[in-house]
Amino acid sequence: MQTIKIYENKGVYKVVIGEPFPPIEFPLEQKISSNKSLSELGLTIVQQGNKVIVEKSLDLKEHIIGLGEKAFELDRKRKRYVMYNVDAGAYKKYQDPLYVSIPLFISVKDGVATGYFFNSASKVIFDVGLEEYDKVIVTIPEDSVEFYVIEGPRIEDVLEKYTELTGKPFLPPMWAFGYMISRYSYYPQDKVVELVDIMQKEGFRVAGVFLDIHYMDSYKLFTWHPYRFPEPKKLIDELHKRNVKLITIVDHGIRVDQNYSPFLSGMGKFCEIESGELFVGKMWPGTTVYPDFFREDTREWWAGLISEWLSQGVDGIWLDMNEPTDFSRAIEIRDVLSSLPVQFRDDRLVTTFPDNVVHYLRGKRVKHEKVRNAYPLYEAMATFKGFRTSHRNEIFILSRAGYAGIQRYAFIWTGDNTPSWDDLKLQLQLVLGLSISGVPFVGCDIGGFQGRNFAEIDNSMDLLVKYYALALFFPFYRSHKATDGIDTEPVFLPDYYKEKVKEIVELRYKFLPYIYSLALEASEKGHPVIRPLFYEFQDDDDMYRIEDEYMVGKYLLYAPIVSKEESRLVTLPRGKWYNYWNGEIINGKSVVKSTHELPIYLREGSIIPLEGDELIVYGETSFKRYDNAEITSSSNEIKFSREIYVSKLTITSEKPVSKIIVDDSKEIQVEKTMQNTYVAKINQKIRGKINLE
Repeated sequence: MQTIKIYENKGVYKVVIGEPFPPIEFPLEQKISSNKSLSELGLTIVQQGNKVIVEKSLDLKEHIIGLGEKAFELDRKRKRYVMYNVDAGAYKKYQDPLYVSIPLFISVKDGVATGYFFNSASKVIFDVGLEEYDKVIVTIPEDSVEFYVIEGPRIEDVLEKYTELTGKPFLPPMWAFGYMISRYSYYPQDKVVELVDIMQKEGFRVAGVFLDIHYMDSYKLFTWHPYRFPEPKKLIDELHKRNVKLITIVDHGIRVDQNYSPFLSGMGKFCEIESGELFVGKMWPGTTVYPDFFREDTREWWAGLISEWLSQGVDGIWLDMNEPTDFSRAIEIRDVLSSLPVQFRDDRLVTTFPDNVVHYLRGKRVKHEKVRNAYPLYEAMATFKGFRTSHRNEIFILSRAGYAGIQRYAFIWTGDNTPSWDDLKLQLQLVLGLSISGVPFVGCDIGGFQGRNFAEIDNSMDLLVKYYALALFFPFYRSHKATDGIDTEPVFLPDYYKEKVKEIVELRYKFLPYIYSLALEASEKGHPVIRPLFYEFQDDDDMYRIEDEYMVGKYLLYAPIVSKEESRLVTLPRGKWYNYWNGEIINGKSVVKSTHELPIYLREGSIIPLEGDELIVYGETSFKRYDNAEITSSSNEIKFSREIYVSKLTITSEKPVSKIIVDDSKEIQVEKTMQNTYVAKINQKIRGKINLE
């Protein structure tokens, strides 16, 4: 029986079994806990050979949430989940595992939240009331492990402490939350500029363009294709003239080529097998080796490559295939079966690294299977350092895979989804699942990535518009499509649908100051940008079954229409809610029919900054804007912590407002524009306060 020690600091309990070698060391100022035992934490530990099994009771009305990117309902009860990053391909509902492994779940029992985080990057299995109806059983395939019990009582408290432990999210630049376009792949470079010009001429504000692997020379990292992109600096300059950023894909595979500089300079820094030989696999460039990102010297080398690449003017890095994926075994199987009358079943596990791969972590040799899930975290860490090395103040990294702590370095998107009505709903579940697992900067491929390989693919224009609408407030907002897919850029749609997408994109930009204020909040406190309804109303059991609506921060509820219908029923939680489109104020704990194709409701006690220095105020509250200006509202006054410019103030109130007085001097008349809605055109700097009369 291994020794068990419990440490504690400010409501976080670290349980150490044996002598674990965690994949990443998370600092915790700790002391031996004298007031909690395993039984008081509600846990039982069983050690079976090289496994540790942790059990806790599961009550009938208890909710289990979290676990990151899982293609299941947000309340995770009655299922078994595997933590093992894979290239999930054309995944579907109930497929597991996927690309990202976050071994954190949160229990909400009798309205009180408690978090459980297992710092193991191996194939951890969470059984939530499946094998045993009244138990959560966590199986860790190691004889020693560390895990954390994180007290709430709110879900928000758990996430604050979890991100204090694993790292607060980085703060991306505001442009990273704008509308991006991508395809597998845009080329040649003149067509990239031409597409941007068409988009801008049609009135679409494009914040960034992504280049997929076809920009490279023979798929070699940190190279440009000599014919498709003969003048990359010119491309970058032309995009920058149009206020558009360039983001390039960077995989993890280095081509084995003695005339290729990164291969030569990386010798001694690549993954090995147990015999000490290089692990040589297959990826896009052909015969490939892979950086061992667990090594500090590898990360330094990689940061140098990234820094040099960015020095051209490239604005962002897109990390793909970094679960990590290797094609060797899949190619071997297909070669063997090619002459036989059988079809290869697409088992995504055959694209993982073989069991004999080893890494060097903190000077110790470790098997790949013990640390696999942390590989993308260390790659993102090294990439982030590359931005720092290049003295970039604005950092943008997008990663397909991740582990606990990935929020410190990168956005996550949900990979190669398939355009269908079922996927539309699934994407919201995936994005919300990541959001409440400590990963706030998330999104999906708008329009669905897959092309025309599956019968269930729906290329209807209505569905494409609904994808744009679904993701209206997602932190990451990008369309992306496979080589054989339809054009998802809205300029290629008939006018009716094109205008619908334009309305959606413009509405996103209108709310961008609010979204970016939430990004600041995420970076400071670890809060998600978008949240399931139960995050804000965790003591209301009804909210745990609402998976087709989401909160944007504390103040805004959005109910996207995820069906072929033109309207829907909207569940409004307790409190009062303001219909953004018609001014109606509705009492919560009710179900109403939507009145607009983009159903938006503001919660009483909200402040919403909008584009163009506009402001919406509804009730009494306080809010910190993205520029750190504190705004506080009461029944008859709005105060500002410092001087800010306000062009237009919208006051939501059931009581009439006739005028406002700015800084005790200037009187401005107010216009009632619709029910419960009063608008004042201010167009000046405000030094202190606004009085309402």
